[in-house]
Amino acid sequence: MNSSQTLQIRRLDGSTAHSQTAFATDLHALRTSLSPVGNVVSPRGRELTQRVFGEPLLPSQVVERICHDVRARGLEALLHYSQQLDGIASSAEMSAGSLRLPESQLAEAHAQADPVFLRAIARIRDNIQAFQRSILHRSVSYQPSPGVQLDQRYIPLRRIGVCVPGGAAAYPSTVLMTVVPAQVADVEEIAIVAPPTRFGAYNRDVLATCYELGVREIYPVGGAQAVAAMAYGVDGLPAVDKIVGPGNLFVALAKKFVYGDVDIDSIAGPSEVVVIADDSTDPAFTASDMLAQAEHSPGSSVLVTWDASLADRVETELNRQLASLSRRDL
Repeated sequence: MNSSQTLQIRRLDGSTAHSQTAFATDLHALRTSLSPVGNVVSPRGRELTQRVFGEPLLPSQVVERICHDVRARGLEALLHYSQQLDGIASSAEMSAGSLRLPESQLAEAHAQADPVFLRAIARIRDNIQAFQRSILHRSVSYQPSPGVQLDQRYIPLRRIGVCVPGGAAAYPSTVLMTVVPAQVADVEEIAIVAPPTRFGAYNRDVLATCYELGVREIYPVGGAQAVAAMAYGVDGLPAVDKIVGPGNLFVALAKKFVYGDVDIDSIAGPSEVVVIADDSTDPAFTASDMLAQAEHSPGSSVLVTWDASLADRVETELNRQLASLSRRDL
């Protein structure tokens, strides 16, 4: 979508008895079209699958093959799929198991980052830390009678892996919301994987955020192959105890596949927001809430209201605010 276009907004009206049947049908169709079903693939995805695997495969089948291959062949398979799927040719250093970005690259990104951005990162980190400390599980010891002691202990994981997306936009926010809780829990080692793109592992703001948080283990690999590498371990990227963070369909399916060999946080799809509003709502605030999630996926922002005039005002606000956003093309 370019700046001369307007938002594609779909309205479903169930306000009258006459429209309720059509509303139910349209709502079901909308849910189906937006559902991250594991067997839905784009034409480009079908073409890429045919080229890489020599046959048409469903996304779930692609993930299964990649995970099995990375588990069996390790680094060789990881680099193969990175080259085939992401177009990244492996260097001699990567082939030898030196996958990590050099710390000097992170330090350079931090030095070049906007000071205003770094201050915002520090403030957000402090806020997340304060909240996470307030909900942190603490060990409990109980003596019901002399000589009898019951304990419940919480022990931090030794090593976690974080998936940071990098397709259509950069997400330093993902780094913050995954790394800081782990640090509060005293996780010893944190490894981050991100696609080898300008929005992923080569994004200045993402790398600066990692450096600001004290994370130095960044790997420019993404997709199902990165999830498998963290789950099973390859030369240069030791296995982790738990994999967290969002990603595309292939990342979500890969996390589902490796669960049991390694722990995961959830099978996360695009972030969504549903605003339920009446006529007392400020349409500007509602529009801001919806735009904050609109970058993630079509249909990721939903307004439920019984006031038709509010829907009109929110739509006007959406288009007005969109025009001033630097990332409106998303």
